[in-house]
Amino acid sequence: MNPIEFEIMYRKMISIGEQMGVILQRSSYSPNIRERMDASCAIFSSSRNLLAQAEHIPVHLGSMHIPLQYIGEFEEGEQIILNDPQMGGTHLPDITIYRPVFLRGELIGVVGNRAHHADIGGITPGSMPGRSRSIYQEGLIIPPMKIVENDKINDDILRIILANTRTPKERMGDLKAQIGANIYGERKLIEFVEEYGLNKFSEFQEELKRYTERMMRKRLMRIPHETVEAEDYLEINGDLLKIKVKVSVDENVTVDFSGTSPAIRENINAPLAVTISSVYFFFRSLLGSDIPINSTFYDFFDIKIPEGTILNPPRGYPLVAGNVETSQRIVDTLILAFSKIMDMPAQSHGSMNNITFGNERFTYYETLGGGAGGFKNYRGEDGIHVYMTNTKNTPIEIIESYYPLKILEYKICENSGGNGEWRGGDGIIRRYQVLEDCTFSVISERRRIKPRGSRDGEDGKAGKNIIVRDRKTMEISSKAIVELKKGDEVIIMTPGGGGYGVK
Repeated sequence: MNPIEFEIMYRKMISIGEQMGVILQRSSYSPNIRERMDASCAIFSSSRNLLAQAEHIPVHLGSMHIPLQYIGEFEEGEQIILNDPQMGGTHLPDITIYRPVFLRGELIGVVGNRAHHADIGGITPGSMPGRSRSIYQEGLIIPPMKIVENDKINDDILRIILANTRTPKERMGDLKAQIGANIYGERKLIEFVEEYGLNKFSEFQEELKRYTERMMRKRLMRIPHETVEAEDYLEINGDLLKIKVKVSVDENVTVDFSGTSPAIRENINAPLAVTISSVYFFFRSLLGSDIPINSTFYDFFDIKIPEGTILNPPRGYPLVAGNVETSQRIVDTLILAFSKIMDMPAQSHGSMNNITFGNERFTYYETLGGGAGGFKNYRGEDGIHVYMTNTKNTPIEIIESYYPLKILEYKICENSGGNGEWRGGDGIIRRYQVLEDCTFSVISERRRIKPRGSRDGEDGKAGKNIIVRDRKTMEISSKAIVELKKGDEVIIMTPGGGGYGVK
């Protein structure tokens, strides 16, 4: 295929996902999607292989192809909804919806999106409990079902979902935004195929495979063909859980997590989909962002994740934090492994710093940035999301307009980044005051173990979670649920990134 024509077609395909994201964001109800864009969109072939994706949330995108293997034969005019982590979901708040695309009765592809809903039931408002003992405490599990059939929403399924959330109006708005984004994606994919024809579309898909394979083989040649190992740790109940990885690189990449801690009855477990996504993200970053991400890219990896570990837990085990925190530590562990044979950046703050407030009337969820690790000729960014997340800041005006919350302070946590020839970025300080009684939940990391520096750079500072009541302060653990009274304050100090090199 003419390379210029191929590039134009590929960029058009990516733009379909980007445009779907715009539609989803602008038509959603919740600030978590509308302001922070905690959602992702992708396009798949008729054989259910990933073709292209928008540059949205890594932890979503690396596994959106997996649920398709659990869906039966597609029918025109339907949309399939699910969130089950045993079927390729990431955690229960992340709801995925797919729509098959037909042209003159022939299936030509699938469009889909995944979005984080601010409440899907469970023991705490926001469905992100700081502590949970089983997945059934984290919300409603949705196996693959037809949320849309014959281009009409299935009201029975919708009622079941809305009956299990504290914020049904907001959930309905976000679900309809997801459905609408898929309808838009369907229309654009049909226009794409009608413009080029089915034969050219098939030729494009074959060339995409060949091009991705050529790129991957060239880039893997740039990495030392060696075997490296590393381990890093997660914080839970005063204990530490180990993530161990062994990576071998030759013409393909083998990633083996044998030796990782067993699954536990705390929600730091990560489903298989999250572990796989984290590996894909690391190697995409290592090999170059210009490599197309599709099923051919995935074929280069043999990822071994022992059953019964925190990276592949048994059904029923809690895992809401695995998506947001364990995914970050997987990336950190891979960075440590490759730092033994390559020049790698210092560790970043390594947490999504998940904050949830709510009661029976409202639920508010957000994640907070921290310091990025320093690297050669690069000072770490301050107050930024890193690794497996790619969300935006929630404006103070939106928070205070929609929720009984007041932001008393929002600033850079100065000097929290590790010193070095190239400093790590600083974390942030966010101070909330609740204007009515509510439940507060925090899921975070790097409150004990500091983000490590690289090449003898200093470690970044650990973060802190603090409750203020009646002018008395109380530091709480990295994962906690606290019942707040009107007027109480919450202070979140996120970690800084590690420094690089000796100053």
